[in-house]
Amino acid sequence: METIFEKPIDMRHKDLKAVEWQIPQITPKRDYGDYEFQASLEHISNEMLKTFKSYRYEAYKNWGFPKWKRAKLNGYEPDKYVSFVPVSTSGKILALNGIDQEGIEILAKYDFEGAHRKFLLMAEAFSNTGFYLKTNEGEEREPIILTYDWKSPIYETSVYNISPFSKATVIRYIKSNKNENLFRTTSNRIIVRENASLELININLCNNDSLNIDNTFVEVQKNGKVQVTDINIGGRITSPHIVFRLAGEGAQAQLFPYFLGNKDNVIDMLYLMRFYSPETTGAIDAKGVIKDESKAAFRGFLDLKKGAKEANASESEYTLTLSEKAKAEALPSLLVDENEVNASHAATVGTIEKEKLYYLMTRGFSLEEAKKLISSGLFESAIDRIKVFDEGMSREVKDVIFQRI
Repeated sequence: METIFEKPIDMRHKDLKAVEWQIPQITPKRDYGDYEFQASLEHISNEMLKTFKSYRYEAYKNWGFPKWKRAKLNGYEPDKYVSFVPVSTSGKILALNGIDQEGIEILAKYDFEGAHRKFLLMAEAFSNTGFYLKTNEGEEREPIILTYDWKSPIYETSVYNISPFSKATVIRYIKSNKNENLFRTTSNRIIVRENASLELININLCNNDSLNIDNTFVEVQKNGKVQVTDINIGGRITSPHIVFRLAGEGAQAQLFPYFLGNKDNVIDMLYLMRFYSPETTGAIDAKGVIKDESKAAFRGFLDLKKGAKEANASESEYTLTLSEKAKAEALPSLLVDENEVNASHAATVGTIEKEKLYYLMTRGFSLEEAKKLISSGLFESAIDRIKVFDEGMSREVKDVIFQRI
């Protein structure tokens, strides 16, 4: 089987390959080993899945944890292992243990680095939760809502296999109620097949001491469509990493990242859309707010490969800063190896206009209330979309955003 490995930056050009800089790695004093791996198999009866996990565990042992200067992470020492994390589910979806041969082939065929290889392999080797979604051809699956009550370390491996001409919606709702150090890393693979469509909404409500790494690989095949809304609120370090592979003619992908950082949060985002086929369409439209001494780093890549004729690629990012000490880094990248394409990218960092504040204050709002109203308005489109599926959830997300702004 041919293996596809997608990296954020393709260091190859024709017959040439550049020397790649490696992120420094730190070997922890304490790491997971055979004991934790065996514990991760206790709730698994699927032999194919056990084999995959074994393969990933062997790879895991060869890596150290990263030193991320941008996010102020100097390695990592894992918390006490918990072999099973319950997740509340609404809608028809299997636990990962129910994965079939086709799902295992997706795991084996499609690979990627994630935010860092060690964290990706950790989610796969020591998975303590995860799901397998496989739609039937032509089916319109009722919306699926996954609610994670984040109290212990989460290691998730999930596969979404969206069959031809079918349609699915998945909402992943992560909330941390405890004010203590929490850790989460994931590995998600999504295949949207011919003329199929998927809407994915990620809602990550993190406390100020959590480390949250969410890794997702998406392949969109001929005339397939995917829309992702990625909401990241808070976290000591929050690192979403989403790779789109527009593999089939007419494939479409839309990504809407929303982020909010306060106190000393670091939100380090990487989003990649790679265009391989003609008449593909991909768009990234990101919005966020940072305050206090928080930091947001946005890295968005549009990579149009040879053969992606008549592709349409666009990227925009806007960060609203509410504090002089808050720091925004916008690093949009446009890579084009095909002549007949339409591509654009833009990034903006701004503050609230005085005229808007004055307008609200003349109508009885205080300065802080006016700032909250204007800033929270950036998230209204995302909240309205959640409301379509769960009104209570949309209110809860809106309240958390308003409180933290």
